[in-house]
Amino acid sequence: MGCRLAVVVVALMLAVMPAARAGQAEIEAEAAVAVVRQFSAILLDTMKNGPKLGFKGRAEKLRPAVVETYDMPAMTRSTLGTAANKLTPDEAARLSETYTHFSVATYAAQFDDWEGERFDVGVAHPSTGGSVIVPSWIAPQKGDPTEIDYVLRQTDGHWRVVDVLFDGTVSQVAVRRSEFTSIFRAKGLSGLIETIEKQTAALEK
Repeated sequence: MGCRLAVVVVALMLAVMPAARAGQAEIEAEAAVAVVRQFSAILLDTMKNGPKLGFKGRAEKLRPAVVETYDMPAMTRSTLGTAANKLTPDEAARLSETYTHFSVATYAAQFDDWEGERFDVGVAHPSTGGSVIVPSWIAPQKGDPTEIDYVLRQTDGHWRVVDVLFDGTVSQVAVRRSEFTSIFRAKGLSGLIETIEKQTAALEK
């Protein structure tokens, strides 16, 4: 009797454990989707108030959202690839802050007005290395939507964006890496930071 009871208990545990894992995965996936939805809502609100806010106002509104949504230190390291290993912690922090400023300025420049667009967010699906991809689309009133997929990874228990895929395939990190690594090799860290700062200043005009 005791043996049969033990078998039943083990069988029940084996049946419950996959369901529990599946339930936890769904919760985590929804948490990642929530991050993208919140960021999209802030972008939309910024667009609707864009002309009134002006560039400076849009940047001030978007900076906290970018810092909260993106894992900027991780993204900055990825833009340099293996070359990032040559940086000291202070140098890495300086470059990350410069890249954050540039990213905020890019959003402030591009999302400056609203013409009836809406943001749609899809269902998260697993990617490599424990990350997930959350698909999203910017849908204009007329014409085809633009697909922007966010790659998120958990950092300290929070989902944060580590890459963005334009049209579902073009990696923002890969594009920046091809640009930044060549500058870094030719001009070093100071030259790379100076180049990024000039690009940021051009966006602010």
